[in-house]
Formats: sequence, structure tokens, C-alpha cells
Amino acid sequence: MRHRLLALIAGLLFPLAFAPYDLWPLLFVSVAAGFWCQQQAGSGKEAFLRGWLYGLGMFGFGVSWVHVSMHDYGYMPLWMAIPFTAMFAAFLALFYGLTFSLSWRLGRSALVFAGIWLLLDWLRGWLLTGFPWLYAGYALIDTPLASLAPLGGVWLLSLATVLLSATLIQLRQPGPLRWVAAGLSVLVLLTAIASHFLTFTHANGPEQKVALVQGNIPQDLKWQISMRGETRRIYHELTREIPADTLVLWPESAMTEFYQTITDFIEDEGNQLADRNGALITGIPWRSVSDADITYRNSIAAIPLRDSENDSERVYHKQKLVPFGEYVPMQSLIRGLIPFFDLPMSGFTPGDPSQPNLQVLGHTVAPFICYEILYPQLVASRSHDADVLVTISNDAWFGSSAGPVQHFQMARLRALETGRWLLRGTNNGVTAVIDHQGRIVDALPQFERDVLYSHYQPRTGITPFMALGVWPWLVLSGLLLLPAMLGRKKKHPYI
Repeated sequence: MRHRLLALIAGLLFPLAFAPYDLWPLLFVSVAAGFWCQQQAGSGKEAFLRGWLYGLGMFGFGVSWVHVSMHDYGYMPLWMAIPFTAMFAAFLALFYGLTFSLSWRLGRSALVFAGIWLLLDWLRGWLLTGFPWLYAGYALIDTPLASLAPLGGVWLLSLATVLLSATLIQLRQPGPLRWVAAGLSVLVLLTAIASHFLTFTHANGPEQKVALVQGNIPQDLKWQISMRGETRRIYHELTREIPADTLVLWPESAMTEFYQTITDFIEDEGNQLADRNGALITGIPWRSVSDADITYRNSIAAIPLRDSENDSERVYHKQKLVPFGEYVPMQSLIRGLIPFFDLPMSGFTPGDPSQPNLQVLGHTVAPFICYEILYPQLVASRSHDADVLVTISNDAWFGSSAGPVQHFQMARLRALETGRWLLRGTNNGVTAVIDHQGRIVDALPQFERDVLYSHYQPRTGITPFMALGVWPWLVLSGLLLLPAMLGRKKKHPYI
């Protein structure tokens, strides 16, 4: 029983390594304690239970903020929102139950534990559109190990974290694998030191002035029809004094009306900036009408759009939609059951994966809307020809919880992985400019209505992670399992 309790406590420590707590050494304590609990299990079933409890602690605490959108803005009673969030955490915890159980059955070594951890983390980010949240590597963004990100992204950082943590426990046990794990751990540390001296991208042209507008419109008012005129006024007032030669960024769904409904207003704002050699990038809902259907999309547009030569390079439609937030799975069955399943703008259609990047003020901009910035492979693949990354979001759905700052922390790693500056515009924070090393250049406080004046440096070049993606690390994870699998096959030839 005490090992089960320790596994739960170890999982609860895991989120404390992330923003807003930033106690990153606890990441290694958490993983090491979890590995020790797995090693002490007497059966694969017991290891699964301990891993599930570890995951329950991790997600029960780490994503508890999910209930805020359900209760505060989805009008779900608290007595329903909390159990729904608990069920979500319990489902995600299954991945760590499998991690503990499979690694126990394959020999309980640090190598196997790290390999299976990464493989199942990848699966968690892919299955059913994925939930790529709280990967271990994100907590290391402000540590010396962050230099591994351009080489292998969050995947290499996560693999390194688990391997180093588990090796600390394995070194106390007999057997040759402990020295293999120790050797790999030393190699990881030496690689991290060496990569501090490597640069894969370089400046490409002069700096560009930017102004990021944070409207800070309360979420409980934002979608009301009576608020539409006031929303236009707020963004107009915040934008009209922005100086010449500036790229202006408005957040996700800055306007809650379709572009096709308020074309004149949006284009007038863009034209006023264009007259001063500037441009506007804004989040905007998009409606397309055809003979067969009407589709709605969550989009980002470079304004002025009207009369542009190539609309496909001026509008991007979000590809990775949030389940229940932007589309409702099996909607014919569950829409109308509770108000949460009828949130505003929960009927979007995903955009085409082959969409080009945006062209703005002579720069190629790789755009990502909210949740999309959490997909490392998507960002890496769209960044090859980009001068700068732009992500817009509306994290007001999650109030003052840890969710928005966790989201911001994860977005920063995309800048480091790609060697590009990142502009992040939000409705109520965190609005910020991040440099190519993942460092915060400028930022606005949360829950304030203001404009962030800053700049970015266009960059070009390809990092190893952009070139190779996740596959080398999935293959490496598989190779870490190979000795244990071959040994098990030799011991049990009929398995």
C-alpha cells in the first residue's frame, strides 16, 4: 500500500516542475520515485496499478484546470465538471499504467523504462487527435539541458529526463545494464554541453517592429451579440495609434463575427496600417458557402486581404481542432445533452494540411492557432521556409488557472526547436515575444488591456529536429527495448 501511495505522490510532484511553479528539479525526483515504485512491484498487474496512480496524480493535478472551462464558461454544474475532469485524468493515466507494466515485464531496466515512456508519450500525442500536454521535456526550457531541443525537440528532452532519472535508481542495483544506462546518461550530458556551442539558424534581414494587441475581453461577455460593437471599438482604439512600419497581431477570435460578415471593418483596419507600411494579422472565424454545404473554420488572416493576389497565402485555417471545444465527436448523439457540448464556435471544420504559410511585409510567417503550437512535428514541418513563427490563442477559457501559463511554457520550446522567433498574441495573456533560443524578450501581464511593442529578427536555416523530426527518437526508443525483448525471447522461446 505504501508503494501505491508513493507512486501517487510522485505523480503529484510532476506538475510542480512546470509553470507556474517552475520547480524543475522535482521532475527528476518524480520520475525517479515512479521508477523505484515500479521496480518494487511484485507483478505486472501491480506495476500497472502503480503506474496508473502515478499518472492519476500527474494529470489529476496537472490538468485540473480543465474544469474551469466546463463550469465557468460551459455552464456545466460543478458536481459534473469535477467528475468529468477526473475521468479525463483517469483515462490519460492509463498511458503511465502501461509504461510501468510493460517495462516491468521486459526487465525493469532504466533503458526499457525510458524507451516505453517516450513511445507512449508519442502515442498520447497522436491517438484520437492527441493530447500533447505535460511532456517531461517542457519543464527543462530554462535549464542547461534545453540545448538538446534543436537536436531532438521535446522528444529528446523527455527521453533524456526519464533516462537520467531512472539511471539514478538503477545504479544502486546489480547487473550490466546499469553501466549501459550510466554510459548513455553521460553521453546525454556531454551532448547537452556540446550543443550549447552549435547554431543551426542565422539572421535573415533587418529586425521588424511588431505590436501585439491584448484586448482582455472577459470570456463570459466575449461571445454575447451585444458585445460585438464594443469589441470592435476596443481593438480599433488599441490599434489606431500604432506607429508606421509595424506588424500588428490580434489574438484568436479577436472578432467573434465571421470575416464575411465584417469584411469592411477588418479591411479598413488593415488598410489604415498598410497606408503606414504596416500590416495586420488577426484571428477570425471564417465561413465558406458552396452549393453542397456551409463550412466554418477557426482562421488567421493577413489583412488587407481583399484584392490580394493570392488568398491562400493570406489566410490559414486551423488543422488541429480541440475535441468538444471546436468540434463535437459523435455530435448527432451528444449535442444538447448538456450546455458544455454547445459551446460557441464548436462546429468548426479542420483546414487542409497542405496550406501554405502566410506572406506578410515581405516575410514568410508560419501560423499556428492555440492548441496547434503543442504539436512539435506540425510546427517543425511548417517552419522550413518561415522567417518567424506566429501563434494566437484565447486562453481566457481557463481563467487564472495554471493552464494558460503551462501553454505559454510549451509554446516557448517551439521557438528553440526551430531556431525561430515566436510572436504569441492572446486575448488576456500570456502575450509575448520569444527569441530563437526560447527566451522571453517582452511580455504583457495577464488580464490587462494593452499593446506590447517589440520586434523580431527574421531567421533562416534548418535545425536537426526540423530535418529529422521525431522518428530517430522513436527508433532509438525501440532499440532501447531490443536487448530486453531478445533476452525474454531466449528465456521463453514460445512467447
